Amino acid sequence: MSGIDYSNPNQRTPCVLVLDASGSMDTMTSTGKTRIAELNAGIAALEAELRSDDTVLVRVQLGIVCVGGPSGDADIMMDWTDATDFTAFTLHADNATPLGKGIRIALQMIEQGKQNLRAAGISYTRPWMMVISDGEPTDSDDVWSAAVNECRAAEAGKRVEVFSIGVEGANLSKLAEFGSKPPLMLSGMKFKELFIWLSASLSAASKSRPGDALQLPSTDPWRSVSL
Repeated sequence: MSGIDYSNPNQRTPCVLVLDASGSMDTMTSTGKTRIAELNAGIAALEAELRSDDTVLVRVQLGIVCVGGPSGDADIMMDWTDATDFTAFTLHADNATPLGKGIRIALQMIEQGKQNLRAAGISYTRPWMMVISDGEPTDSDDVWSAAVNECRAAEAGKRVEVFSIGVEGANLSKLAEFGSKPPLMLSGMKFKELFIWLSASLSAASKSRPGDALQLPSTDPWRSVSL
């Protein structure tokens, strides 16, 4: 179900999150909380940050694809929703990591979302896809290869901007396969800092014009430099 107000004529900045909720995300961390609990706290921080920016509320739209979790599959957890209607929710970790399938679903969401915006006469900046994972993809070789090829083609065609974030334990070489930018490693469990950065970055993107060069905030508050 879509939460987009097509009567709102403001330019949109779409961002789809592909979030790993596989069993390994249930691992306890040095904070005394599990990785999935820290991720959920980060999503709540994202909601709070978005609500603090009036421009973001009417210009940013979010979608969320869950990889793993109770279903053990890759599913649309939240279809495109304007930031003003975004409410954080809880992810539950379990099962495998069908990351390739999740990426393909996210790419399909992006194309459908752009088509809907064009049909409504609403302009948009290049959509973002942020992939956050702590594990090894468990897709078949065919599914993973298809995801890599589709994602690289979409990025090369300037149809999407891809950001991949590895949580401790992630296979960075795998995460590097589907995007042109090298993956970044999250420092510790700094999900809150990551999502605060995402909100600030989406704010900058939402105030730009399509094709503008963006100066994004520094990733230093959440990025590990000891790779």
